[in-house]
Amino acid sequence: MKTSISVAIAGLAWFSSYVSAQPNKDLYELQERCVKRAAEVFEREYGSAKDAQTLFNYENHYSARLKKCFFLEIAMSYEREEEKPGSKIMRLFDLNENKEYGTFVSGPTESTPLACVVRGKNCQSEGEWRQLLKPFMED
Repeated sequence: MKTSISVAIAGLAWFSSYVSAQPNKDLYELQERCVKRAAEVFEREYGSAKDAQTLFNYENHYSARLKKCFFLEIAMSYEREEEKPGSKIMRLFDLNENKEYGTFVSGPTESTPLACVVRGKNCQSEGEWRQLLKPFMED
């Protein structure tokens, strides 16, 4: 009797850990697919960009809550002679639907951004813009 109870408990423990591991495995695969797709898009769009005055970069995030792969494209320009920061452009996309979620544009001298919006909500600074991005770029 003790053996069958032990076997039943062990089986139940294995089953519950297997069931809880499955969603984590699926989430990991979706996150990895998002990382790979973002790298491919960045390479295709900016891999051959050899502009010494503009630096391109990106961030990506798979949102399990929204079931979307987000791609944040970042372009920073520099003034050639003084090597001072120029403008900064950041745009947030859903990679699979190629849908833009937000835009941030700042110039070299303006104290407020030229454009600062996420899903119809306007903002007044890069910090505020980053706050509006959190629901998409963090879980």
